[in-house]
Amino acid sequence: MLTARGDEPDRIARLEMGADDYIAKPFSPRELLARIKSVLWRYRSLPRNLRADNASGIAFAGWRLDTVARHLVSSEGVVTSLSGNEYQLLRIFLSHPNHVLTRDQLMLLSKGREADPMDRSIDIQVSRLRHRLGDGPADPQIIKTVRGEGYVLAVPVEIER
Repeated sequence: MLTARGDEPDRIARLEMGADDYIAKPFSPRELLARIKSVLWRYRSLPRNLRADNASGIAFAGWRLDTVARHLVSSEGVVTSLSGNEYQLLRIFLSHPNHVLTRDQLMLLSKGREADPMDRSIDIQVSRLRHRLGDGPADPQIIKTVRGEGYVLAVPVEIER
């Protein structure tokens, strides 16, 4: 984000909303270039299989994610709205089916930054997403926990382009 508002609460709020970086005016062209290179380096450092793809819809486990309207549709046609974080996290899982994603990878892919070791927000977001999908907490079948590693979307995915 490039903005004239440089106060700390504003910077923190924008970064928590998903901004990859935040720079306030005035700034030097060298600093802007360094920040752009840093964001590009983080993106390029991700393995190709962890980069997002372009899809108009994605079907999985009796659900269809409409990527244009940004909502879920059940096999019965019931539409379920998703928050911005839920949508983003589901897109990450659907872009990497059957790949274990660590908390750090999920944080980097969803927030554009590394996770604090004590940050459990990804666990809360996964729990909320499971609830939306009706994926019971006792024995989840769609998004499974891989103890000591992270999470995996454990169902087949069909991408519609």
